Amino acid sequence: MKVYLALGDTAAEAWIHSTLPGVEWVETPDGADLALVTQLAHAKAALQAKVPVKLVAGTQQIAKKARQLGLPDDRIMVVPVLNRLTASQVLAFLVRDLDSPPVRYTPAPFKVQVVSSRQAGGTFLAWNLFHVLVSRGVKAKLVSVSNASPLATWISPPYRDMVFGTTEADGGEVWVIDTSDTTTEVPDADAVILVQDCDPAKALPVVKDETYWLVVNRVPYGLEVGSEAHMVIPDFGAAAYEAMTTGVPVAAKHAAFASGLWELWLAIDQYEHNIRLDVTVNEGDGDESAEEQQGFVMDDDAGDDEDHRPEFSGFVLDE
Repeated sequence: MKVYLALGDTAAEAWIHSTLPGVEWVETPDGADLALVTQLAHAKAALQAKVPVKLVAGTQQIAKKARQLGLPDDRIMVVPVLNRLTASQVLAFLVRDLDSPPVRYTPAPFKVQVVSSRQAGGTFLAWNLFHVLVSRGVKAKLVSVSNASPLATWISPPYRDMVFGTTEADGGEVWVIDTSDTTTEVPDADAVILVQDCDPAKALPVVKDETYWLVVNRVPYGLEVGSEAHMVIPDFGAAAYEAMTTGVPVAAKHAAFASGLWELWLAIDQYEHNIRLDVTVNEGDGDESAEEQQGFVMDDDAGDDEDHRPEFSGFVLDE
């Protein structure tokens, strides 16, 4: 883009030139695509050359005369009373008319780290949460930090949308990062789920932080759990064993569990902590899949990725 710049201040003009190296600066308005000037005479010359003009006006009186030339208000910058004019202000006024490439924004995945006390079911929670996210259309990845994760034996290859021995994955909108039975930290995690069971000897310290949620897993029937828990999961017993031997997560067959995990995800996504989710197992649960009970079916393709301010003075303004 060719721009004619006439501010009457060589230092300010040089600063703008260096800030916008991609612009072709021309010495006269003839043949320019845009003119940015501070004097009416330069504005008239540019208009006569049929070049679009933007004017920096020192007073309201000059702005009025500029309007009489045919310049609309959005192409006139009036210097505020008792305020210094800086090259950065003029630059901001100028760039709105420049051709610029679009910003291709690729959002970073939302990272949910699962931390568990020893053998309290952190991997079980991460697996089932991952399943629920994918079944609801979320492009999720299950990232298992440990190479020795039991997931590798619960599920038969190929481990679709699952990676082992790392804290990273390719693509995805949500990463469920299982760090159970490890000391690995995920410093940039957006949320952390603390999973523990009812053994007080193994209880992890509860962190009062907006990024932490507490889940108590494998709770015997009838046992009351402290109110600090955000989610309470019952002991699924044989159903959990079946899941680990068939590779079908419990949430695929128990609607109440799937609903609870989805509600937990929604709370995490909205940083909502004023929740208490008590999962119950009713008679007949497990006879049909949670997807069938709730009207959605696991999509085989779900989860695929497409995937001091500088002080410049000396502008020559009309008086």
